[in-house]
Amino acid sequence: GEEQAVHFLIGKNYQIITRNYSLSKKGEIDIIAWHVKNKNQKTLCFVEVKTRSSNDASAERSVGKKKMSALFIVAKDYCFKNNIDIDNTYIQFEQVSIYKNENKIDIRHYEIPV
Repeated sequence: GEEQAVHFLIGKNYQIITRNYSLSKKGEIDIIAWHVKNKNQKTLCFVEVKTRSSNDASAERSVGKKKMSALFIVAKDYCFKNNIDIDNTYIQFEQVSIYKNENKIDIRHYEIPV
């Protein structure tokens, strides 16, 4: 599912920076990307990818408080290690949910409220 998410985001004007960025024992962020909204604004996006069969429970409900807390810690680490000024950078947490069945893929993309 992650490969489909990358192609989907690229099609939406995202520039993929890295994939599967992890901080030992804290967690992992599936995709980190810049979303270029216009020539004067870009947003650093930390993207969680969830893949489910069409019969599974909603992927949208799979990012709970514990997971969000871990995502914050890992995102902060990424910004620190890459000299990104978090006070002066637009940052957004997002999820791409991919639902698969035998002959169809449904992709849903949204911001995770923080």
